[in-house]
Amino acid sequence: MNQVIYCTKTGNTKKLALAVAQRTGAMMKAVDEPGEIAATGTLFVGASVYGGKIDPKLRAFLQTLNPGIVKRVAVFGTAMGKHSALPEVTEILSGKGIAVSEREFFCKGRFLCFCRNRPNADDLAKAGAWAQEMAEAKA
Repeated sequence: MNQVIYCTKTGNTKKLALAVAQRTGAMMKAVDEPGEIAATGTLFVGASVYGGKIDPKLRAFLQTLNPGIVKRVAVFGTAMGKHSALPEVTEILSGKGIAVSEREFFCKGRFLCFCRNRPNADDLAKAGAWAQEMAEAKA
């Protein structure tokens, strides 16, 4: 079973999380929703960048992940700039023995008056296709 966990401040990452969950049939929840992660093949992590870093709530969550429960992580997210959450997520999880795919999905996200209409329908379709490929890939 695959799962989606995400953190969002503007709603952009939630849009991608929905596209990922719908395409893969994965369970989806926000990082601050109660409940634990069940044993999973791929955990899709929606980790957007704010001021050059991922949200502290998501960082704290990632630090609690158990490699006996989570086998592999695939990262997706948005940002107004070119910052990717992948290096920070990889840094947190690599020491725990949790594999992080080098293939991420990243697109622009609306912030204030910048990057309006993003993520758009094309971004959501690409996120879904990426997620399906990740779900079908061997760990």
